[in-house]
Amino acid sequence: MRTKLILLSFLLVSCSDFSMPSIPSVPSIPLPTAYKMDIHQGNYITPEMLEKLKLGMHKSQVRYVLGTPMVSDVFHGNRWDYVYRLERHNKIVEEQHLTLYFDGDNLVKIDQMVKIDPEADVLKSVQGWAAAWAAKNTQDYLAAYATDFKPSDMSRDVWEKQRIDLINRPKIIEVVLSDINISIQDDSHATASFTQNYRSDGYRDHVEKTLYLVKQSDHWLITEERVGKVVKDKAKDQTDESADANTQPLDANQQAVHDAIKRWADAWSARDANKYFASYSTAFKPKGTGATALEAQRKELIGNANFIAVKIRELKIKLPDESHASATFIQDYRSDSHNSSTRKTLLLEKIGGSWLIVDEQAAK
Repeated sequence: MRTKLILLSFLLVSCSDFSMPSIPSVPSIPLPTAYKMDIHQGNYITPEMLEKLKLGMHKSQVRYVLGTPMVSDVFHGNRWDYVYRLERHNKIVEEQHLTLYFDGDNLVKIDQMVKIDPEADVLKSVQGWAAAWAAKNTQDYLAAYATDFKPSDMSRDVWEKQRIDLINRPKIIEVVLSDINISIQDDSHATASFTQNYRSDGYRDHVEKTLYLVKQSDHWLITEERVGKVVKDKAKDQTDESADANTQPLDANQQAVHDAIKRWADAWSARDANKYFASYSTAFKPKGTGATALEAQRKELIGNANFIAVKIRELKIKLPDESHASATFIQDYRSDSHNSSTRKTLLLEKIGGSWLIVDEQAAK
């Protein structure tokens, strides 16, 4: 017995000096977020099912077409309610409620109410706006805007005339919206943010835009639009740089005309109305309107814009003599609410040592 106790003590002492090998720590793995399935509740009624539903049908025939109603009232046996609800991310996005009334066993009345996903409704309106623009349908395009829509840099009448001109002028227009994000503020207010890719036979751009919409008479209409940053077309920039590199050196008179046009564009971009109008000769006579009316109109356009950027490219200057010149170019105009590209020709005359604009023509 004494021998057994000694042996047991020896084993306990030995175990006290024994250390278990350390177990390497396992890096924590982030748990995946729970996948939230769309929750469908009730009887979903398709358009095809509704087409098969006819007044006078027997209850058994209705049950065969639509199934057994989810909601039944023992106190109102002559009324069947088919209710459907789609819940996505804990939010009801679609709802249907179809009520049928029977006289005895025969169907006598159909009362339907369908509420669709408001985000889908807004998306449909925005896509319709872009489609009207691409189809050069000015009536539907302007109808997408609310009556209280106010452009930031001009009056509503001037804006409408300008938009109609910009839509009708190109032979083709392509408008593609991507990365569309719809946000619903309440039952009658929403925003739509997206990247807008615009292309016509004379101009293209790639901008971020946000539309503010209000629901009026069951239609989502644009009350405000904001243009964000412009994403440059690298291929186009490289083409422009190559064209500039291949431009022949200007002589003294051509350089003076070039500088005069640059001052005109820079004054426009700087929203300096005085310097802008100083580029025009007193003999300048605009077509279709008086000089006073044109000056008032352009002062309004320049003064109301938050920013303006005017770029001149593909400039070609011709001088038939030492006091007359013509300059043809593509004018890229961008402001906080409008982008356009126009081929333009300026006729200039050297008056008192300065080259001044006596006529301007925009290609249609």
